[in-house]
Amino acid sequence: MKSIVFLGTNKTGSSYEGIRAAKRLGYETILLTNRTIFVEERKDYIEIDDVRLINMSDTDEILSAITDLIVEGKKVECFISFLDEYVYLAALLSNTLCNSPLTYEPLEIMTDKILTRKYLSGKSYSPFFKVLSSPETINHELKELKDQFPLIIKSPQSNGSKDVILVENIWECKKGVKQLHRKNSESPILVEEYLEGPQYLVEVVVYNSTITIAAIVEQEVIKAERFIITGYSVFPELLVEQLPGLKETVFSIIGDFQLRNGTCHLEIKLTNNGWKLIEINPRMAGGAMNRMIEEAFGYNLAEQTIRLFAGLEPEFIKMQNKAIYTHYLIVGSVGKVLKVTGCDSAKEQVGVLEVYTKAEYGQIVTPPRSMGQRYGYVLAAADSKDQARECAINGAQHIQFYLQPV
Repeated sequence: MKSIVFLGTNKTGSSYEGIRAAKRLGYETILLTNRTIFVEERKDYIEIDDVRLINMSDTDEILSAITDLIVEGKKVECFISFLDEYVYLAALLSNTLCNSPLTYEPLEIMTDKILTRKYLSGKSYSPFFKVLSSPETINHELKELKDQFPLIIKSPQSNGSKDVILVENIWECKKGVKQLHRKNSESPILVEEYLEGPQYLVEVVVYNSTITIAAIVEQEVIKAERFIITGYSVFPELLVEQLPGLKETVFSIIGDFQLRNGTCHLEIKLTNNGWKLIEINPRMAGGAMNRMIEEAFGYNLAEQTIRLFAGLEPEFIKMQNKAIYTHYLIVGSVGKVLKVTGCDSAKEQVGVLEVYTKAEYGQIVTPPRSMGQRYGYVLAAADSKDQARECAINGAQHIQFYLQPV
């Protein structure tokens, strides 16, 4: 039996749906992970055929585990990961050991925000940026930015809005720089222009240099301590033709990266100066994204990603065209979870397709400082964008987090 080896996964969302898709396509699924839950609670993850518990931060240990699989006679079709930290390694292994034609070189650049900005420097879709690399010269470098505020400062490995800070002046910038340096004093800091305008997520699949825009998703962003996306919307009217210049910009970015076989998603804003790239990630988006796209169009993007990595042509045949909205759940104060109520009631509301919460009894929850501090979502469908949004928010209003202050 042919096998697919997954480097890491989350318990839910796109990464686990990739495992489900591989199983559905008839592959043996093998998971390399450092998360003991997949061993301790195997009965809850029936789509995983084989779990190998290893230190995923040690590349040598990953390679040793792979050697063991080959010695055991596993017929590995490809290696794949839907997690940022392993995407490049998985693609490199697929090329080296499975003769897959994946374009792995750009993926290494995409995983580092500074490398990405430098690689795309001077392009019309690239915003102003600067790298603060030396603590000794930061005060001088900050003075050069005094006419550029507001600005965004971030860690080069940030994801999910972690370590991404909006600063309005020199004082806030210095404070933010110190905050990032406390986390990692050795890491340089990326400073970027703050961009205004509607924001979209664009899912891209490239097969034999043919670029497919698999989905365009409108994002709702709240600007609190961090930029947190609380709403995602896919709807029939949201076509690439309705957003002049988007297709050309996306194709230009993919062409500049020379991506011939692979997947990625872009976050991109329409500003007064045209389309600007916020960031690019070398994988499909996580969370509810796969489910949203499947409900909207009828095709499973995680499955098409598996097909691509396994050397098969992805298939994007629209079976339907519905409006889908996903509303994420956040809390307004710090506290220990006593209970979460209303999920069953939310599921019964008109248009609601799925309700998911991850907050557990005794867990400390906080107002969001990263996307990981969203504690669930309500996904709904309707005939129009506004109706789908209304259905999702209506469902979410039935859900109540009871917290004990801490």
